[in-house]
Amino acid sequence: MKLFLNFITILFVTFVFGQHKSEDASGKLYISEKKYSVLFPYNWHLQQSDSLQKKFMLLSEKSSANDNFIENVSLRISDLGYSGVKAKTVKKIIDKRFGVSSEIISNRKVVKNGLQGQEIVYKQLMSNGVFGTILQYFFIKDRDLYILTFCSKSEDYLSYMPVFQYMYENFDIR
Repeated sequence: MKLFLNFITILFVTFVFGQHKSEDASGKLYISEKKYSVLFPYNWHLQQSDSLQKKFMLLSEKSSANDNFIENVSLRISDLGYSGVKAKTVKKIIDKRFGVSSEIISNRKVVKNGLQGQEIVYKQLMSNGVFGTILQYFFIKDRDLYILTFCSKSEDYLSYMPVFQYMYENFDIR
């Protein structure tokens, strides 16, 4: 009888954890390309990806009919033309991207997959008149500059941060 109870317990635990794993797997989608891969929640939609595997854009669902902003995640890979790009060059590229209309909130160095990069958080007035908070990561590998961007309305930024952090943690540069 004790053996039977142990068997039932193991069967139950296996079933419960098996269900949990399949729910997790079905709740996420995966983009895998030659130069990068990323895992993202199933309720985000891949709007655009190019055949050269150098960019993608993911869009969130609208929260209501009155929602006038779609949070988004994008990646752009630019060929810099040569290897061995110096940190000063990256700084110039980053500085060039920010105009007078941007309010920089945070600017720090980060490491991803052994690559040193830059993380910048800034606020900017968007084309639809709403202030957006943008989190960008800049990395260079070989000849390529990777710019991973997360964007949301400023007042919703903190609520989207766990989603953005999840995608960043599951973003790999190959």
